[in-house]
Amino acid sequence: MRNRMGLRRWSLWLALALSLSASAQAQEGEDHAAHHGGGGDASMSADGAMSAPSAPGSSDMAKMMNPMMDRMINGEGENEHGHDSRRAAFFSQLLAFPVLDEAARQRVAAQARDRVSTGLALINAASAEGARATTISARLNAAQRMREGTDLFRAGSAAQAAIGGLQPPREVALSWFRDQLDIDQAAPGHADHWFGISPSHLLLMLFLGLVSATLIALQIFRLRRIAVIAGAVASGKASAKPEPTAAPPTAKLPPAPAPIADSAGLAPSNAAAPAGASLRKPKSWAGQLRVVQIVRETPTVLTFRLADPSADRLPFDFLPGQFLQVEVEPEAGKTARRSYTIASSPTQRAYVELTVKREEQGVVSRHLHDKVVADDLLKVSGPFGAFTFTGTDAESIVLIAGGVGITPMMSVLRYLTDTAWKGDIFFFYGARSTEEFVFRDELERLERRFPNLHVVAAMQRAPGTVWMGPEGPITREMILAAVPEIASRRIHMCGPPAMMGAMRGVLAELGVPEAQLHTEAFGPASLPADPEGLEVKPAPAPADKASPTVEVAPSTVTFSVSGVSAALPADETVLEAAEGAGVEIPYACRAGTCGACVVKLLQGEVTMEVESGLAPADKAQGYVLACQAKGTGTPLVVEA
Repeated sequence: MRNRMGLRRWSLWLALALSLSASAQAQEGEDHAAHHGGGGDASMSADGAMSAPSAPGSSDMAKMMNPMMDRMINGEGENEHGHDSRRAAFFSQLLAFPVLDEAARQRVAAQARDRVSTGLALINAASAEGARATTISARLNAAQRMREGTDLFRAGSAAQAAIGGLQPPREVALSWFRDQLDIDQAAPGHADHWFGISPSHLLLMLFLGLVSATLIALQIFRLRRIAVIAGAVASGKASAKPEPTAAPPTAKLPPAPAPIADSAGLAPSNAAAPAGASLRKPKSWAGQLRVVQIVRETPTVLTFRLADPSADRLPFDFLPGQFLQVEVEPEAGKTARRSYTIASSPTQRAYVELTVKREEQGVVSRHLHDKVVADDLLKVSGPFGAFTFTGTDAESIVLIAGGVGITPMMSVLRYLTDTAWKGDIFFFYGARSTEEFVFRDELERLERRFPNLHVVAAMQRAPGTVWMGPEGPITREMILAAVPEIASRRIHMCGPPAMMGAMRGVLAELGVPEAQLHTEAFGPASLPADPEGLEVKPAPAPADKASPTVEVAPSTVTFSVSGVSAALPADETVLEAAEGAGVEIPYACRAGTCGACVVKLLQGEVTMEVESGLAPADKAQGYVLACQAKGTGTPLVVEA
């Protein structure tokens, strides 16, 4: 059944095509005959099909079309009930109805009347048959006959309406073909749409197109902007050259003399830039930090953990190896300052740790050990110092520490291990005894965890302790055995002056260039010559800035910011003159190595015995170290 219906539908499509072709040729033949004054008449075939007029080239096709359609659509021309079912041939005549002669028109009208009467008869008979039917099959047969009758009645009535002029015959025929082929009729009002697209859809597509074009234009603009910026940065890096800044015309600074060795024959080294020079130098800060924890490392060493009392992060940043200055008030009306290297890693942003050894002559260290407890507030300033290393200036590092000089080395070591630095780390530590081995457990743990860390410690075994390492000081043989090609490696050294003097000689024997050695004095070398007179000082009385009776001595220093002038003897530094005049100049080591007391010299000339804490760029701009600067007999003007 399904195959038969499909064949019928394809037959109807072919019939419609042939009918339209025949109709067009018939119309063309009629026009041609009228033009030339001759032509044949349309005629009907024996079975009722129309033959086209005898137009040139169309007579044979018109005669063959209708019988062939009837055979394709209805087989022998009659259905199983014996009624004429040549519907396609009948309706194809309506397609060419305007060109038919009168006889042909009468035959088409007779066929229409016959279909109406036949359809009514079939409807009546099927209705009676359905009323008498007692089985389902009989009822289905009656329904089928009623449908055929209805189709014949509708077809004949539609044809009569077309013949009578109520409807165009061509539209009636095409409507019948659409019904048979299940073709939906186009909805009204869509004929004027462009390509079948409604105005609303067209507007939506236009809007989406504009949005897409805008986004593409923005992306192109963004890419061009990035290219311009990248080109500007690249050209700036290629052409930018720092211009040397000349010193002020009033400040005539002599060439820096060679560093003078201290009592142990040791002079701090400033031959190379600090390791952290490639990073931005942290800004100094001053304020109070709270002591949140105190840890005893050895019988004489405590670690103080400090944090911001009002925040969960430190109010400053620092580099590994820098120090803070701590100010305490051991007695009423007296203050004391002391610098202590930071032992914690900069990666710990919530706290900073100072590891302090109790020195009998150290007023600040004694105060910290004996008076300070957890939850106290300490006045702190910093960070200061250029004795730093962040891993950016060398592929390996040798750290040599003695005693409490281990603190800056621990900050460097903790930072390098926290950041998983890939370079080799050689750590040498010397102490008096195992009882004073600071951070022993942590060093052993870090060495087990990081294969690039190599620790060598040498000291005497204290009673009651276990020690399997070498005893005595660090020797030349220990360094040769632990560090290959030491002459090509960067070395940082910090500890007591005697230990550092001995190690400097050993490293020189091993061929280590001076530029590779970076040192920081620790212990007595970093203390003032007169601890009682300089470390603890009475609070100076405020100077009367407006006093007109101040006499300027022949050799004087004027502090431009404070508006104060003071005498400057030949053997006195600018810092000492400032303290005597009540002018505040920050300081830390008082040895010329930390750089905390840098001030700008606006007028005059000075000499400095040690200037390792002064950056070359700062020196070129007229800055001096207040703790080292001494006058040359001419008046000085300092920005302080």
